[in-house]
Amino acid sequence: MRFAISTNGPAFMAAMQGWIDQHPEAVGYDWLYDMRIYHGTVSHDDMTQFARAYATIADERDTGRYAIFVSPDLGLPLWIRACALHFPRRIFTVVRTMADAEKLLKREAC
Repeated sequence: MRFAISTNGPAFMAAMQGWIDQHPEAVGYDWLYDMRIYHGTVSHDDMTQFARAYATIADERDTGRYAIFVSPDLGLPLWIRACALHFPRRIFTVVRTMADAEKLLKREAC
């Protein structure tokens, strides 16, 4: 799923909820977010709302799965840690480059 360069909370919620509803198996996948050029307005409240819907579907199938955020933004790790509290079984991490994300996913696949 791609949000292009920008999105807002309602668009994020609609897209993510639709994706999870159509593909509930996706909660068991690693998720990769390329946020290198992202300039959206998805708030912590939006993430909290999504987390509630996600929790009804996840049923522990997300245990140990990654949510990797690629961004050079030095403030993003703090926001991601706050969001991660809503997804206790998923591993949230922020890396600076796509190559770092790919290395992490390859290492976990072995």
